[in-house]
Amino acid sequence: MGLFGKEPDGKPAPVAPPTQRPAQPNAPSPTHPAARPAGSACVIGAKTTVKGEITGDEDVLVEGAVEGQVHITRDLRVAASGSVRANIEANSVIVSGEVLGDCTAAVRVDIQSTGRLTGNIRAPKIVIAEGAVFRGNSDMSPRQGEARPGIMTGPGGDKDRKVALS
Repeated sequence: MGLFGKEPDGKPAPVAPPTQRPAQPNAPSPTHPAARPAGSACVIGAKTTVKGEITGDEDVLVEGAVEGQVHITRDLRVAASGSVRANIEANSVIVSGEVLGDCTAAVRVDIQSTGRLTGNIRAPKIVIAEGAVFRGNSDMSPRQGEARPGIMTGPGGDKDRKVALS
């Protein structure tokens, strides 16, 4: 092949036809849920506002705003730019932004250092980082139907020191 895709005799070089990949009938489409990588979450974007009820069985990441009710069986994350004005029921709730409403979690509620939560918390584990803002009541009692962890006295039989067993 010569310069500029021409043969030495001045004729254009033959162009190979593009190779076509065979169609895969069983391949998931990009919009199909199975096409998303494992561990991905439903994302409510920074410029999006959702008003109403959110229910589902996948993780939800709020970067924008939510107003209403949230009932999910997985984890809810509120990003630093996120705002939730709703009562929340989820497996876990991680707050880096702002939540105004009551939070009920099966596992834990975690308010990170940039997080602000105004409302009541009910969860067996509650983490409030230094710098976080929490205004409300907390209830760490087990849900109805769950057994309470055993309580034993601390070392030396000191009855005032109690240790919870999980």
